[in-house]
Amino acid sequence: MSNKIRLEAIRHQVAIAGQVKDAQTKQVIPGAVVEIADMPERLKSKLDLLAGLYGDDWEKRVERPDRTRTRVDGYFYFQDLPDGSYTLTASLLGTGTRYSADPTIKTIPPGSDHESDQTEVHVSSDPETGAMAIPTVNFYFQPTALKGNVTNSDDGEAVVMAKVEIEGSGEYTFTDNDGNYLLSSLEASTDKSSARPVKVKVVAQGYQKETSQLVDLNQGQVTTHNLVVVKV
Repeated sequence: MSNKIRLEAIRHQVAIAGQVKDAQTKQVIPGAVVEIADMPERLKSKLDLLAGLYGDDWEKRVERPDRTRTRVDGYFYFQDLPDGSYTLTASLLGTGTRYSADPTIKTIPPGSDHESDQTEVHVSSDPETGAMAIPTVNFYFQPTALKGNVTNSDDGEAVVMAKVEIEGSGEYTFTDNDGNYLLSSLEASTDKSSARPVKVKVVAQGYQKETSQLVDLNQGQVTTHNLVVVKV
């Protein structure tokens, strides 16, 4: 009789997946914390059991059955969830006032390519195969941002590849082929009751340097500010 132990790999199934993104640029945001806020009783019972096992360390754990972080590609997922309805939340760490506190939630039902405003998703597994139809939950955080266009004073035509920067901060971007610019994920005022005033400078070949009037930045809001430059 053999006393060898046969080991088999445990297979996990993704039940819910999604991404966290900048609402303006659509760039992904790594390191965001995604949590399950509402869940079936079966999962609640499992979490209560784990909380008792881990004690005081339970709340400090980032990776849990009901909590995870987005990867470098902005993706997250939850595995091996029981069938039922779920609602997720997301929050950002270490971003200061660069984004709004509350994201917009968009969901995509299994088998669809279109985002919905429905915030609740349903997890269900095939009774015969056990395979899961995976719903998608995407979070869009509105950035503190500044956007607008740059035109010349002679004929109002767009100025392409003009450098638009926030004076004294090192934050800058360039206008596109239509003269439009977007500076996203900017710091707002640490005092939420007041805005952060900034000066915007434009540098474009063949044009005079011009510093705009003060522009106010508010957390989680996109401010539009158009700029006009004068030819040398």
